[in-house]
Amino acid sequence: MLLTALVAAINLAGFIALRGRWGRVVLPLAIASLLGTVAGDAVGSRTGLEPMRLGDYHVVAASVGAQLAMLVTLLLTALVPSSPDAERRDAERPARRR
Repeated sequence: MLLTALVAAINLAGFIALRGRWGRVVLPLAIASLLGTVAGDAVGSRTGLEPMRLGDYHVVAASVGAQLAMLVTLLLTALVPSSPDAERRDAERPARRR
């Protein structure tokens, strides 16, 4: 369980670093990372295709599962419409000139 949380946290940190920004989506990404790590480890143990293992833990499969789960979560959160208050604030802001 500790190794699962550690791999999930490392994948979350890497995903956010590559993305380049924090936001309201960090908590869903953390949950997706944890669930993806568990699912990836389970898939790795079922398939047996694992180049790097730590005991019975399938590190690469768990990392791939975490990254895929976070990517799906990020794409799904992009589909959720923003609140009407946020849209009104955006409409009231003056446009930037480039």
